[in-house]
Amino acid sequence: MELKRFFVGLITCLALLSLGMTGAMAETTRLSIGTAGTGGGLYPYGGAIANIVSKYVPDLSVTVESTGGSVEDYKLLDKKKIEMATVSYDVTYHAFFGYEKSKHFDHKIDVRALFNMYTQPVHLVTLAGSDIKTIEDIKGKRIGVGSPGSGTEVKSRAILKALGISYDDIKPEFLSFTEATEALQDKTISAEFIGSPIPNSSITSLSMTHKIRLVPFSEKESGAVVAAYPYLVKATIPGGSYKGVDQDTDTVAAKTIFVCRPEIPEDVVYKFVKAVFEHKDELNAIHPSLRETTLENATPTLIPVHPGAIKYYKEKNAYHE
Repeated sequence: MELKRFFVGLITCLALLSLGMTGAMAETTRLSIGTAGTGGGLYPYGGAIANIVSKYVPDLSVTVESTGGSVEDYKLLDKKKIEMATVSYDVTYHAFFGYEKSKHFDHKIDVRALFNMYTQPVHLVTLAGSDIKTIEDIKGKRIGVGSPGSGTEVKSRAILKALGISYDDIKPEFLSFTEATEALQDKTISAEFIGSPIPNSSITSLSMTHKIRLVPFSEKESGAVVAAYPYLVKATIPGGSYKGVDQDTDTVAAKTIFVCRPEIPEDVVYKFVKAVFEHKDELNAIHPSLRETTLENATPTLIPVHPGAIKYYKEKNAYHE
């Protein structure tokens, strides 16, 4: 009889333990971050954040997805195939405000901001022996403009339009950073546009095996681009960022922003944002662009901020409307 009671008790305890474990597993919130191709800056940035949040928030399991870029990210958010994304300001503007005139969106993609990330300078890269020394020189040439659905392709098209150049004036190749850099190396294209934080891994790799040139924007050209698109700013790629490029290169840049679907619960976003900013030293050591993501510059953003993020920023007296 005693033995029977023992086994009944043991079975009951195991059943309760199993239920407890099942409950704990059910409470884990899984989040997927859409980024861009692996050759740019958004993918490692998103991966660093996914690792840190998963490490320090036990009930959040965060993964990173390599995608075609910001346009595809917004479409995935709209279809609820991802929960969060690292995207550029220019595509965000088209998805949230300018969708009626957008080539990529036919309705508003409703998202919320978590924080500003970093600026994404536009690199126009060619080989040092190329005859492309100004932006005008790309006319008639085969040029990598970014993969379809990427922020780089959106920026390439917009920048050229502001400068009176269309895709009809060049031979556009819709390639990822890695593909375009390989094509440039093989001389099947003459130059490539890359919108990326500094340094870009694809350009860095290319500069180790080939002499490269970064084509600068003139003051008139950068002024025309910024005047046409308020989400773009003047920027400089410092000399020494890439092997063999010792002089500063004037260009334009887009800000980047971390967004999520609006229905993500407030407590989930609060814990997510808190983990990011309370482990910044660790994040900064993983990827250099994360140094630009600061509590002071997290807001204001182009689009409304998620209530969970606002709650954290207000606790830190760091919310700017």
